[in-house]
Amino acid sequence: MKYSQTGLGIFYMAASSFSFALMNAFVKILSPQLSPMENIFFRSFVMVIFVLGLFAFFPPNNSNKKKGGWGKLIFRAVIGGLSMLALFYNIATIPLGTATAFAQSVPIYTVIFSIIFLRERPSISVIFATIIGFGGVIFISHPGTDGLGMKNVFAGIFSGVSAALAFVTLRSLRDYFDEKSVVFAFGITMSLIGGIGMFVYIPPLSVGWNFPNGIEWVYILAMGLAGTFGQHFLTRAYMLAPAGIVAPIDYSRIVWGIVLGLFLGDSFPDFISSIGILLILISGILIALPVFLRDIKRIKSA
Repeated sequence: MKYSQTGLGIFYMAASSFSFALMNAFVKILSPQLSPMENIFFRSFVMVIFVLGLFAFFPPNNSNKKKGGWGKLIFRAVIGGLSMLALFYNIATIPLGTATAFAQSVPIYTVIFSIIFLRERPSISVIFATIIGFGGVIFISHPGTDGLGMKNVFAGIFSGVSAALAFVTLRSLRDYFDEKSVVFAFGITMSLIGGIGMFVYIPPLSVGWNFPNGIEWVYILAMGLAGTFGQHFLTRAYMLAPAGIVAPIDYSRIVWGIVLGLFLGDSFPDFISSIGILLILISGILIALPVFLRDIKRIKSA
């Protein structure tokens, strides 16, 4: 059973990475017409409708779960929504692969949070990998590289930091809620953030309401469904398999981001950005490697 659950977790994470890459591509397509707040709202609203439809056939089952956990659920939803807002801003203004690399710097900040808040003592190799990752962030953060400005740098770092905080709480939520409830809470929160924010003039995140038309509705539906499946697969992956096993697979999202970005007209990342992206990839894999080997050993000995 543990082997099958781990295998399913790996499959779900691979599917999640591709689904989120598709979602980001549709955000890129819609960005000339819709602000990041509008994209957040439509992406989330489609997800909420889809999950409500699932509830009609497969109601959430939290009867065998612990009571409570609402604070963690709300925190995860809010911080995850803000992370996505920062990502959507970068997708609209810089190459897709670079924006994705910023967002995938999560393990770097997770190591730091584990030291500060959990009093953990990471190995020398993990500390070294974290330093490599910071080097990668510095390389892709260099203003002027691939058209980056300081707003993009701030948004990129914030998207990684806030996503790390969201992921820290995700696995613990399985003790309180099933995955559909977690995804639904995330969708509702982001719908509220985007729904209110898109009527407030806060450039460049929002410049007021623009009514979509024609083919844009098709792209909105595709964006929402891709994000919904990505969120479901991600939540399912972390609830089925150890984080150390599935986390490294999510780095395929950077590769998909570069490929889809090129397809949509982005230029190939320049030399400095390419080094930064490569360093973040190496850092994430090195950070996950000890946990990966530990979890593999634990599964085999069980």
